[in-house]
Amino acid sequence: MSLLLVLSAVAIPIARKMSVVEIPILIFIGLIVGPFLRLISPAFSVYLFSSFAGVGIGMIGLVIILYSESHNMNIKVLKSSFYRIASLDTIGVIITALVAAGLFSLFTGAPLIIGFLFGAIISPTDPVTLIPLFRRMKISEDISEVLIGESLFNDPVGIILVSVGIAILAPHSVYVSLFSSIANSISFYPGIVAYFLIQVAVPSVVGVAIGFAIIYLNKEINFENYLTAILLGVVIFEFTIFEGISITPFPAIIATGAIVGNFSDKGIFWQREKNFQENLSYLSTSIIFLLIGSSFTINEIEQYILLGIMLTTILIFVVRPAAVFPSILIADLGKIKMKGYYKIVAFISLVGPRGVVPVVLSTLPYVVGLSYNIPILITWGPVIGVSALFIVLFSIVFQTIYTPIMKNIFIPDQGNGNSK
Repeated sequence: MSLLLVLSAVAIPIARKMSVVEIPILIFIGLIVGPFLRLISPAFSVYLFSSFAGVGIGMIGLVIILYSESHNMNIKVLKSSFYRIASLDTIGVIITALVAAGLFSLFTGAPLIIGFLFGAIISPTDPVTLIPLFRRMKISEDISEVLIGESLFNDPVGIILVSVGIAILAPHSVYVSLFSSIANSISFYPGIVAYFLIQVAVPSVVGVAIGFAIIYLNKEINFENYLTAILLGVVIFEFTIFEGISITPFPAIIATGAIVGNFSDKGIFWQREKNFQENLSYLSTSIIFLLIGSSFTINEIEQYILLGIMLTTILIFVVRPAAVFPSILIADLGKIKMKGYYKIVAFISLVGPRGVVPVVLSTLPYVVGLSYNIPILITWGPVIGVSALFIVLFSIVFQTIYTPIMKNIFIPDQGNGNSK
């Protein structure tokens, strides 16, 4: 653990010296200290990432990162981009899952239901990669907020699709108990709709209410320096409660952070709270990407690296554009399209790295297969897991390197301000 903390700190000045985003450096260092030097055991990295404290550092770190970044959400920009984000997070995620399902089955020979599970797992994009990347790029808010907003809110849909796949193969699994109960009560397809509404609406309402409640209580009581501890505790409590009842906690966490960031009085103690969460977010990001790099084994690299490169390339240049173009065109129906519109859509379609959520979800098929003795999941679960891990690795590295280049090609005139 101490080595992870030291390495995460060392990676930042190295990245600055090389004038690159630190994420590829962190992953590369993770690969060196993990599978190649074995200073950190890959098995221990997987344990820390997926199982530590019952949920894994990956999930705990994601909670911290999402809460911190939601402080900076521009609600006005999000409102103007609402239809794009909503379309990308529903139509886009579904198209991604279905197209990726067919291609995975085609290239691996897996049954289509296994391909669907794989597609659902890798469908969510990753805010953990995009946030530090966009900090270094001069790009207008109405583009960056679409991509970050998409990545903040598409996890629930991906999780729902994974739940559907698991429910088909293992309907009695505790991992899909809530969905199975709803589907049994009102039938399968209406159950999917009801499950989606529960997964999004319930935590969002709770998160908004908690955010305003903390602001009100602080005016009445004045928590001063303890504001940081209270909010961190509340966010972890939100995560714990919703995870315990099989509802995704991310909408609640994002909603609480957005309310605090946009409606607090911006006094000195609120500013200290924000700074603390940002520092904790930087630390979480560093550890997550170090663990991703150190989670591979030499055998996995030798056996699956070509498949990983092929699947990542197809995901970036075929699946992602196939999902983004129709999603945004549907969202923008009836609107006057500005000059360079299709170039902007092309840029958005080429930016969508995968990250923490797919890595965490990728372990689920094999775990469920072992728990309930389901041969098809036992056979294909490891392939899904390793393939998803490679896609996360390569999509992060490739896109952090080429996104600034794509920006200069497709939207060279974009600055920091809002474009109309």
